[in-house]
Amino acid sequence: MPEAEKPNQYCFQLGQLSVDNAEEGKKKRTFSGVAYSGEPITDHWYWDRIIFDLDSMQLKGRIPALLEHRSSQRAGAINTHSINHQTGLTVSGDLMSNEFGAQVAQDSDDGFPWQMSVRIEPTAIEEIQAGASVSVNGKVHQGPITVFRGGRIREVSFCALGADDNTNAVAASHSPKNFNQLEDTDVTELEKAQAALKQAETDRDAAQAELKKFKADKREEDIKSLETAMNKQFSAEEKKSYTDMDDAAFAFMAQQLKQFSAGSQQPPSGQQQQQIPPQFAHLFTHQANSNQSGQQGQGDQQGTALDHAFNQFAAAQQGAKK
Repeated sequence: MPEAEKPNQYCFQLGQLSVDNAEEGKKKRTFSGVAYSGEPITDHWYWDRIIFDLDSMQLKGRIPALLEHRSSQRAGAINTHSINHQTGLTVSGDLMSNEFGAQVAQDSDDGFPWQMSVRIEPTAIEEIQAGASVSVNGKVHQGPITVFRGGRIREVSFCALGADDNTNAVAASHSPKNFNQLEDTDVTELEKAQAALKQAETDRDAAQAELKKFKADKREEDIKSLETAMNKQFSAEEKKSYTDMDDAAFAFMAQQLKQFSAGSQQPPSGQQQQQIPPQFAHLFTHQANSNQSGQQGQGDQQGTALDHAFNQFAAAQQGAKK
């Protein structure tokens, strides 16, 4: 949306600016006006009925005077101001000699009635409900009314129609009374939400990567522990097979292979035997056959049988994945 068409709930049409006539010997044209009378502003497109607390109003340094609230169209600056309950806020300043200051001066000389619009941002906002009252600027005002406390004048603009008329056409598409969104930022609420979502996704991905690394390191340690327990160096293919197993399958496999390596005996017939998953049945068939062959030695033949059991187990795991 073009800058001039953006709705701004902190801009208010407050009167007319008078541009002084050119005087011989004066290089700059001057202007003055009542920026705010201190009375309630009614029928504003955004706030309905509102009043600015003059006693807490802030004007710091020289205040920019713009054309149609555009920061790129600098027409002058406010040099002096005064605030009291009788006359309100009055301002005076100089026009610049650039094209925008010259445009304001020329149009004023031709009789164009420039309107004053100020942009004021409060440090606190009070919503006075119907039936309640509030004392502001030396008078008691009945609710409903909105009170700006600590209002800071950000800039004064020369406007052809004033802020109210400028924004009525787009008021329906503007979210009502979002006090936390200041107009001097280019970051919209949607952009803030998108940034928060992106940060959350980044944090999630980092946590998942950290968990994945932790599991990988833990599995590597467990495989090394299994090698030590079995006094065997696994091949790269075997290590990959064990690494790719899910946690439950690896835990069961490691437990049974450690028992096999230690030459554990079958439990007594009176005890209930552990239910063995089908993919591991060949390991225990091999173990039983090996235990029954009392004629066989324990050396190379046992190692060959153990290697055979590993190969069968790896083949079973690959077949289960397919």
